[in-house]
Amino acid sequence: MGRLDGKIALVTGAGRAPGRELATRLARDGAALILVDHDDDDPSAAVDLISTAAVVQALGGRVVTHDVDVVDMSALTAAVTAGVRRFGGLDAVVVGPVFTAPCSVEATADEAWHDALDRVLTGVWNVCCAALPHLTDGGSLTVAGTAAGLRGFAHLAHQAAAEHGVVGLVRSLAHELAPRSIRVNSVHPVADAGATPAGGLVGNLVFVPEPEVPPQFAEARDVSETVVYLASDDARLLTGLTVPVAAGLVSR
Repeated sequence: MGRLDGKIALVTGAGRAPGRELATRLARDGAALILVDHDDDDPSAAVDLISTAAVVQALGGRVVTHDVDVVDMSALTAAVTAGVRRFGGLDAVVVGPVFTAPCSVEATADEAWHDALDRVLTGVWNVCCAALPHLTDGGSLTVAGTAAGLRGFAHLAHQAAAEHGVVGLVRSLAHELAPRSIRVNSVHPVADAGATPAGGLVGNLVFVPEPEVPPQFAEARDVSETVVYLASDDARLLTGLTVPVAAGLVSR
């Protein structure tokens, strides 16, 4: 018996790691899935999303996919509505992480800055707006981000600024949705940019620890286990949290 048996979850960024790992972990715990992903720069992203669905189905899970961009509010709203109609409700929302390429402030083009805000911050806002009308009372909304949401990093000012905005949104929604007993949290792993899709959480965020602190980078399973817990009824009293999955590194 899984923690999420009978629940219906929306997962964005589900086509590739780490979103794929989040989706499959939710499926292993019994959730039916509405999967969303899109990449204008890579047409194979649609194929990757279908591949994720195939993995979920092989696990015995129920799944529907929508090749839409979270930045496209109208398309996203239509996709979420269609998924809810298919399964009959929505109990959990998991927003997959978005990574941006490292760049110094001086070298960051206006386009890259606005792209980070659109994909990292506005994307989360759009998911919330599309999902909240359907999200059941007592449900959950979990945003998977990076450690840039908790502290600054050189060459990642655009990512950090956008993710700090996400943290503010998460904390505000936790208060706003408390009367409906909807829990809103975010998860912030320290990622290893050199990790492979199979072995770790892939991204461009690199953390350089103090010399005496051995690095412990978050793997996909560390993040997915945390997300499943926050989406389950076991975490019924946890809301408004920013959870570092970082072996204490971001607190040093």
